[in-house]
Amino acid sequence: MPDWQLIHHDAARGVRKFIASGEDDDSLLVRTEIADGAVVDRNRDLQNEDFDRRSEMWHAASIPTSVMFEWLTRFGVNAWNPDHSDAVKKLLNSSDYRWCKVKNIIL
Repeated sequence: MPDWQLIHHDAARGVRKFIASGEDDDSLLVRTEIADGAVVDRNRDLQNEDFDRRSEMWHAASIPTSVMFEWLTRFGVNAWNPDHSDAVKKLLNSSDYRWCKVKNIIL
């Protein structure tokens, strides 16, 4: 069993990165843990709040890092790439990922 050492902790995103020695002398293991519970709970709470629809701009979604990674590996969608904005909107409007939105709106 590897002896994991924490090398980075991003509390705002719930991301923790660890390293450990591999089985060979020249190998290294890297592990990333992502806790999305706080983001999901906050999104659901915000969906129940009212908002001013007359505003020019709304906070539409908070997408957890693990979901961005899933989109990139499963669908080839990079949430940070402006050319992928239509695909991001489609995923956010789907029943599988609507919990990423902070408002009950169609994007």
